Amino acid sequence: MADPPVLLACGIFAREVEGLESALRERFEPVFLDSMMHMKPARLDAALRDQIARAAGRPIVALFGDCCPLMQDLFPGAARRRTPGENCIEIALGKERYRELRRRSSFFLMPEWAQRWEEVFDRELGLREPGLAREFMQSAMRELVYIDTGSIPLPKGALALAAERFGLPLRIESPGVARIAEAIRAVLDDRSDD
Repeated sequence: MADPPVLLACGIFAREVEGLESALRERFEPVFLDSMMHMKPARLDAALRDQIARAAGRPIVALFGDCCPLMQDLFPGAARRRTPGENCIEIALGKERYRELRRRSSFFLMPEWAQRWEEVFDRELGLREPGLAREFMQSAMRELVYIDTGSIPLPKGALALAAERFGLPLRIESPGVARIAEAIRAVLDDRSDD
């Protein structure tokens, strides 16, 4: 029996993938990359290339947005395909809802980043000074939107701290994992619209 395809996924989706129905999970072997690589696209590109080489000719389904240069070249179709979506938020919410919230100048937090938001802003973006972080966020964003996939209990404390630090209202969107599951299933079944 042939090995199942590798699901090469951003770590931002790790809990969501682990929570998928077993019939779908059995169709692939997951490999997760640290979501902080998103902050350094060249490092992400190198890690993706390394994982593609390690897959040794096995089919690969990539659960990633367009997170590094040449992403399309890494997953050209056939044996290496990527789920459709500009980023993880679009994959989780769907194109229309994502675009609607972007037009409202929303800043998004997936469950994994909601728990690491201080690391993202303090270390990765260098916005350790709360006033600077608040000014930065308020200059471009009107609200924080937490994408509740149901993969973890609602991180009320972390979300309240983020909303307070940035001085922005908080909205909860609850799409569950249905769109993520459908994106994976579509590529496995060769039904994605690249």
